[in-house]
Amino acid sequence: MTPHTPSQTQGARGLADMAPIRPMDAVVALYSKDNHELSQAIVASLSRVVFGENHGGPASLAHRALARISYRVLKWTTTRRSTEGEDYEGEGGAFRNPILERTGHPYARALLGSSRRETESLVEGGDPMNGPYMMICPEILKVSDVWDRVFLHSVQSRDVQLRFIWETRATYDAARSRLVKGGAVRLKAVAAGTGLSMILAYDRLIKEGHDPARITVRITDRDKANVDKTARLIAKLSSTQPRATDAETEGGISVGTEDLFKSDATNGTNYHVVTCIGILDYLPGFTCHTTERGLRLEHPEDVVNAEHLAAQLGHMTADAGDLIVNTYRPHASARILEVFGRRFDYRNEENLKALLATAGFRNPRLVGSGNMYDVVVYEKSPA
Repeated sequence: MTPHTPSQTQGARGLADMAPIRPMDAVVALYSKDNHELSQAIVASLSRVVFGENHGGPASLAHRALARISYRVLKWTTTRRSTEGEDYEGEGGAFRNPILERTGHPYARALLGSSRRETESLVEGGDPMNGPYMMICPEILKVSDVWDRVFLHSVQSRDVQLRFIWETRATYDAARSRLVKGGAVRLKAVAAGTGLSMILAYDRLIKEGHDPARITVRITDRDKANVDKTARLIAKLSSTQPRATDAETEGGISVGTEDLFKSDATNGTNYHVVTCIGILDYLPGFTCHTTERGLRLEHPEDVVNAEHLAAQLGHMTADAGDLIVNTYRPHASARILEVFGRRFDYRNEENLKALLATAGFRNPRLVGSGNMYDVVVYEKSPA
């Protein structure tokens, strides 16, 4: 079957024809219960860029130099606020920085505070992570202000955008290669943050005319709030809404809560394509560097580690199936996040290869390479 370029949903206006919208507002609209036409337009604009040829490359040398300066300035001007108890909500966040506070930007607020002390070391919530994706849309990038570009089009954010593009294209290519051979394909995203990428790949396959009965998609996350947001998006798109299900079924697309670290999380189900982007960065083991080592902090006791997650990924991936993951390298832009309490385990290509070999993944194929992230596809070898 020869693929053709998917067209926009009939009757829907393009994003350029609608009222200008800034990136964080676009995220809110995309995952709300309403704004069906706007959500369709945002997805269509993302798809055009992701599957087009002119999505650009990593940040330039000048931007990387600016990131180093920004890191030093933020390090000098950031203080930690002493609090008691587990919750920060309503108290202004765990950190203070006069520069970021004056911007009033939603991403700045996400950097400065966490909802609970136990999640302080994570980039919490889907909205801050989805913000850079909106800058992929030329219509949104065009109307973005200075602070939108500083926060959501920085060195790290540009790598996040490219990581999203590479992940989506790799997911689409892996699924399509099975479909054109007449087979069925089962896909899984192990975090709702990567669910948008999976939805874009699925949307393109359906609009190209592939039989939806041969495509099964499952998107999971530990956070119910992220699951609910993804479910609302699926319920709004013309390609996903008719096939959305409450539980995983053949030929459907579903989303649900799941804790990957429980022994029964996989339920014996095997998938041909599994995406695990931006998750291993928080788990210790097989690293070239860690935040704790760089800042000379006490390393926390390893309750769960990367090898445990790799084993779970191995259990859920079918033989000869594809696992899509990313490397993570130390960079000044990543250290900006460390200033605000985020903790990372950095892995280069060799670290990641050694880690995934413990779960039977072989033959890595580089999809794209940036300043901080590479996206790599691994094949699951037969046991």
